[in-house]
Order: sequence, then structure tokens, then C-alpha cells
Amino acid sequence: MDGETLSYLLKNTLQGLGLKIENMRGQCYDGAASMRGSYSGVAKRIQDENKLALHVHCYAHILNLCVVDVCGKVAPIRNMFGTLNKIYTFIGASSKRNSVFEKVQKELNVSNSTLKSLSDTRWSCRIESIRSVLTNFNSIISTLEHINETDSIHGSDASSLLKNIQDFEFIFCLKLMKQVLQLTNSLSIHFQKKNANYSSVGILTNATLLELESLRNDDSYKLFWTKTEQFATKEDIRLPDIPRKRKIPSRFGGGEATTINNISSYFKVSIYFPVLDIIINDIKTKFEENNITILNALQCCLSNKNCSNENIFEVCNTYDIIIDDFKAELKLFSKMCLSSDISENFENRLNFFLSKDLMGSFENMYKIFKIYLSIPMSSASSERSFSSLRRLKTFTRNTIGQERLCNIAILNIEKMYPINFDKIIDQFSAESTQRGRRLQLI
Repeated sequence: MDGETLSYLLKNTLQGLGLKIENMRGQCYDGAASMRGSYSGVAKRIQDENKLALHVHCYAHILNLCVVDVCGKVAPIRNMFGTLNKIYTFIGASSKRNSVFEKVQKELNVSNSTLKSLSDTRWSCRIESIRSVLTNFNSIISTLEHINETDSIHGSDASSLLKNIQDFEFIFCLKLMKQVLQLTNSLSIHFQKKNANYSSVGILTNATLLELESLRNDDSYKLFWTKTEQFATKEDIRLPDIPRKRKIPSRFGGGEATTINNISSYFKVSIYFPVLDIIINDIKTKFEENNITILNALQCCLSNKNCSNENIFEVCNTYDIIIDDFKAELKLFSKMCLSSDISENFENRLNFFLSKDLMGSFENMYKIFKIYLSIPMSSASSERSFSSLRRLKTFTRNTIGQERLCNIAILNIEKMYPINFDKIIDQFSAESTQRGRRLQLI
């Protein structure tokens, strides 16, 4: 799985498909060192042969790293997700306990929604897990109370889980992460789309950052605190006391710690603001890796926003375009957009370019549009094919051959295309004599 072997495999596969390495304009991988290593990774080896094969670190993987980071750095958040995982494993590990949970759901007239597990590689699992616990909160409490009273073996585990769940800090973290992950999940879903481009990714990322930053103020916190307090009161969960004041160790300068007058301020300083600070800072710093000069130049030229001579020279020099011709096309196209009241937005200008069928008139712009839209922002769609194998190669198919496995995988991956079963049956029947089969299909 080293960079040399993977790049060799990739090049051989492309050559077998009749695709030339020199025609590659973009490559997108996850954060594995063998893929994006600066000296011997796959991306670097491809760029050594073709410098125009621009490498982009998968945005969906970067965002997942940001979420994993915030879940591990803030101790109460980490503990909350640990409790969520324990709830899932405790109730789901036993069919008996799971049947008790389903029975309680019916008694409380709660929709039959299952609990969700947690995983660092499944990007939407955290928000799904939080939603399932909040939806089934009363059902979980009643189930654990029943197990605590009736099960002599696992009653102690149920009792400890009850104490963790019926704690205000757990409820606070649950509500906070739901609010944060709802925003990042929308971003993650967009990153996984095949038609995501650098412009749409930047716009949605900036909008998400603005929304997260709008939560980091006293007014937003007061509103959040009020809603969380109301939920806790409804579930008979009392507010905790302010932790005792600790002295700062002498090796850190000594003295008294900052005085906190009320419990609301304590949660704001110790949990609410740190979570928002970490996620905002991580998105800004980690996404900066894909702030590539040529991508910014392409976007400026195609959207006509701050399109300077430097951007035009960067594009023409990189993709071997005559500067004067490209400038003339940009001026004419901008005049056409202005007369048709088309805003300086990439998507609007692209749709206008296609609707007017300008591909033959503006050859250089057509070339740049194709290059810009060809550069991938995420590797999520291709990775879904790997997930199919776990569902296809089950223990009942443990002797399946490579050829049949590939064919079944293609059928599963490309299932959006309709299949003409009558045509397949006719072809299968026509080949019966070749296969030596005597049974004829009618």
C-alpha cells in the first residue's frame, strides 16, 4: 500500500482504459500519507509526470477530521459520545434488552426508530446518533429503569448509564453538538456530490462559518441555555452545582482561578465557547490547504470577480493559452452577461454560457470551464463502491471468483440504470448450446 505501488497500479489501470496520464487535470484523495505525501505519495508521483494534474485534498475527509477533532479535544463532548456508544452497545447487544426497548416505544407511542452506532469513518453517524437518542430519550430512560429493576446481572450497568444520561452536562453537550453537527452535516452532504465545484464549495463553507460564528455570542448562548434548561426541567433533570474553585499550581504561576458566579457562565466558558472555537478554527486552518493559486485564478476569471491581470496571466501561462485572445473573450463575455443582467456568479455565468451555446465562439473560455469543472473536490462518490463489497461478498458467497464479484459490483454500483430482463433472458437462452446446456428457456 505504498505510494510507488499504488501509483503504478493507477497508471496501469488508466492505460488499460485508454486514458493518457498527460491529459489528467485533477486528482483528489483522502489524507493518507501514501496518497498525498509531499515526497513519495501518489499525488506527487503523478505530478512528476504531469504538473497539470492538480491535487486536491478531499473536502469531505477534511471536514470529518475537523469534527473528530472537536469530539476529542473537549472532555465533556468526548464523554457524551462515549455514553452514546455505550447506550447503543448495551441495548443493541442483547435481543432481550432490545425487545424491551421496542416494547417501551410502543407503550409511549414513539415511532419505531432504532439507535445509531458511532464510527470515525461514517461521516453522518454522529448527528444520526444524537437525533435517535433525543427522539427516544424517554424510551431509553424507561428501558434502563426496567432493566435496573429486573435484571440482576446487567442491572448495575443500566444504573450507571441512567446516572450518565440523567445528567445536565450530558443534555447540554447533546443539544450543543446537535446544533453544530446540523450545520456541518449539510456541508458534508454537499461535499459528497459529484457536481460539487470549487466555487460552490467555497460559498457553502463561508456560509457555514458565518453561521457558526453567529452562535458564538452571549445572546445566542442565552437562547440556547434557555431551551436546554426547559428540556432538562421537563425531564426532571436538575441543574448541577458550580464546581469548587481550584487553585492554579505554582508551576503555572499560582494564584486563584477565575471566579465564576453562576452555572450558566461555567458551561459557557468550559464547553460552549471552546466547542465553537475549535470547529471554526479547524475549518479555517484545515481548508486552507486547498486554497490553491490556480483554482482562485480560474474562479476569478470565470466569475469576473476581482479578475486582475495577474489572474489572467496565471491561467494562460498554466494552460498554454494566448493572453490577448483570452482577454478579448473575457471582455466580450462580460459585456454579454451585463446586457442580459447576469450577476457576477460562477453558476449563473456557466448556465448563461451553455444556454447561448457559446462553446464554438469562445474556445478558450470553453476550455477553462471544462478544466475548472473537471477538478474534483471530493473522493466520496468513488469510495462508495468500496462500501458495496461488504454487502456483496457475504459468508454465503465466500467462494465467489474475481470476475463474478466485479460483475455483481458493477450491477450494484450502477443500479440507477434500468435493466432489460427480457433481453438478458433471450441472450442467455441463445447461448445455451455454446454452454452445453440442454434445458431451453422459453
